[in-house]
Amino acid sequence: MMIRLLFVGSFFTLTACAAAQEISLPEADCLVAGQWVNDRGSAVTLSCEGDRLSGVYNTNVGQPDKGQSFPVTGWAEGDNVSFTVNFKGYGSITAWVGQVENSGGAEQLKTLWHLTRNIDEAAEADDLWKSVTAGASVFTRYDAVVK
Repeated sequence: MMIRLLFVGSFFTLTACAAAQEISLPEADCLVAGQWVNDRGSAVTLSCEGDRLSGVYNTNVGQPDKGQSFPVTGWAEGDNVSFTVNFKGYGSITAWVGQVENSGGAEQLKTLWHLTRNIDEAAEADDLWKSVTAGASVFTRYDAVVK
């Protein structure tokens, strides 16, 4: 396969002569790796392996003990992120999606979230949709919070 880098005006274009083959380009640094604290005092530490996220989440709200950590799993694509936490033993799972933004010199991860909690079997027919809660959270890089 022949790969060409063409300069067109002020843009570079990558072209390939064999469309059926995949082109492997160098991976960008993971923009979401690190420690983040949200507007309610909860903290998440994210690490990347390729586009896969892992880490720990410490909630500052709800039933879990404030010192308890929960595993995080998710994905990152550039400055876009999606991660999930199973609050095992507390009957809820939360998923966040969002994007990193540089806001006034501080990096922020602006997210929307959905939380689902268990509804007793007997109440599911009437109350199942009450099990899902939605909201927004803004996470700020930890080093920007402690300055």
